[in-house]
Amino acid sequence: MRFQTASYDLAQALVGTGYGVALVSRLALTRVPRTTHRPLADPPLHRDLHAVTRSDTALTPLADVFRTLLLDVATDLRGGWSPQG
Repeated sequence: MRFQTASYDLAQALVGTGYGVALVSRLALTRVPRTTHRPLADPPLHRDLHAVTRSDTALTPLADVFRTLLLDVATDLRGGWSPQG
């Protein structure tokens, strides 16, 4: 049986019940019981994220905090990831 969903939570729940195998972004991983996470070996997949701001307008304080959080997460992800089961 083949099933497609836009919900990462549902896909991981199906894997946890033994009814599925799923490709899930590291950003969407949750620790669902009875699941194991493994990176794809060849070719490794990647995603480019971009934050675009206007050059003629200062960021609001909240937008600046959000941009900083995005940079922190990107730095953490670049540093490596070890699968946990």
